[in-house]
Amino acid sequence: MTPINYTFAIAAALLLGSTALPAAAHVVADPGDGQAGGYFRTALRVGHGCGTSPTIAVKVILPEGLTTVRPQVKPGWQIQIDTAKLAKPVDAGHGRMTDTAISAVSWTGGNLPNEHFDEFGLSLKLPDSAGPLWLKVIQTCKEGELRWEQVPASGTSTRGLEFPAAVIRVAGGETAKPAAIAGAVRIEQPFARATPAKMGGAFMTLVNGGHAADRLVKAASPVAETVELHTHVKDGDTMRMRPVDGIDIAAHGRTALEPGSFHVMLIGLKQPLKEGASFPLTLTFEKAGSVTLQVPVLKAGASPSGTSMGGGDHKHH
Repeated sequence: MTPINYTFAIAAALLLGSTALPAAAHVVADPGDGQAGGYFRTALRVGHGCGTSPTIAVKVILPEGLTTVRPQVKPGWQIQIDTAKLAKPVDAGHGRMTDTAISAVSWTGGNLPNEHFDEFGLSLKLPDSAGPLWLKVIQTCKEGELRWEQVPASGTSTRGLEFPAAVIRVAGGETAKPAAIAGAVRIEQPFARATPAKMGGAFMTLVNGGHAADRLVKAASPVAETVELHTHVKDGDTMRMRPVDGIDIAAHGRTALEPGSFHVMLIGLKQPLKEGASFPLTLTFEKAGSVTLQVPVLKAGASPSGTSMGGGDHKHH
C-alpha cells in the first residue's frame, strides 16, 4: 500500500475547503494566557487525526527549565514523563530544591478517532519572566505522524505556519498583590464563580513566606450555612469531593486552591452568587491565626485572569 503524505493531505484539504478538517486544525493550548511565576492549568486540544487515521499517542516537548509539570490522567492512556539534569539545583517551590527538569510528557496506548477531538491536560509552574512558552507536540497516529513544532521568529502569531507549536502567552512578572495577610501567609487572587445553586466554591493561592510550615484549618462565611475545606479524589472514572481537616502550606511554599483540587466549599448558600458581587470569607491558620478577606464573584467558568480553569464534572457525596 502506498504511504500517505499527511502533510500534503492536510494542506490540500485546507486549500480546497474540505470539511474533513476544522478551520483551526492545529494543536492549541487552552487556556493560553498565564501569569509569570504562577501555577497554571492548560490542556492541549487535538482536533483531528492524520488524514483519517486515529491518534494513538501525543508527546509534548517542553521548554528547558520547567521543574513542576504534572500531566492529567486519562482513562485508557498511559503516561510517560521524561526528565533532564540541570547544571545546578533550582527552587522547585513548596520549599524544595531540584536538579531535574521535565523535558517531555507523553500519553500513549489510547485511540482518538479522526472525527473526534480530545484534550490532554497539564498543570505547570510558569517561568518567572514574561514571554511566549512554546510547547512542541508530536502527534502519532495509527498511520502517520504530525509534528507541531514550528515557532515564529518573533512574537506569538502563528499565521503562515503550517504546523505551529502550541503557545502559552506568559504575562507580567510582578508578584501578585495579596488580598489579605495572616502572619507569614499571603492570600493571593481569591475568587468564586457565579452560581444559582445552593453550593459554591472559593479559590485562591496561599503563599507561606515563613520558615515553618503552616496549615489552613478552618473557613467561615456568613453567605453559607456551612463552610468546609474540600479536595477531589478519584473514584473509578469519577472525581468526587471529600472534606479534609486541613490544607498544608510548606515553608517558603505555596498551595493553590483551585477547581479540581483543594478548595473552600460553601454549602447551603443563602442567596445565589452573582457575577460582580463579593462576600467576606474568614480563614484560620494553625500558626498564622485568622484573617477576613473579600472574595470577588466572577462569571461561571472564569478565573482571575479571565481564562477558564480546570475543574470538570464532579460529584459531591
